[in-house]
Amino acid sequence: MSKLFKLDIVTPIKTFSFDNVSYVKCPGVDGYFGIMKNHTNSIINLTDGTISVKTDKSEVKFSCSYGIADINSDSSDDIEDKVLLLVENAEELDK
Repeated sequence: MSKLFKLDIVTPIKTFSFDNVSYVKCPGVDGYFGIMKNHTNSIINLTDGTISVKTDKSEVKFSCSYGIADINSDSSDDIEDKVLLLVENAEELDK
């Protein structure tokens, strides 16, 4: 059973897509929160901050503005978990 999921970070002008994410840390309005495979289905408000994306090979960080996180998980193996972060702006930070 894979512990990876799909992630899209969508802005009005650009989309960042990842197919092999193990963990995402996001800036919520009540503080930072983490997302892993099989997270409870949720829609969470985001605020300005840093999104950290851990894949099976690397870690990428983005500076982001406000938006929402749409977390859609399914515990069955035949349907992949998907996380959609809709933000006003996102820029990849230098490593």
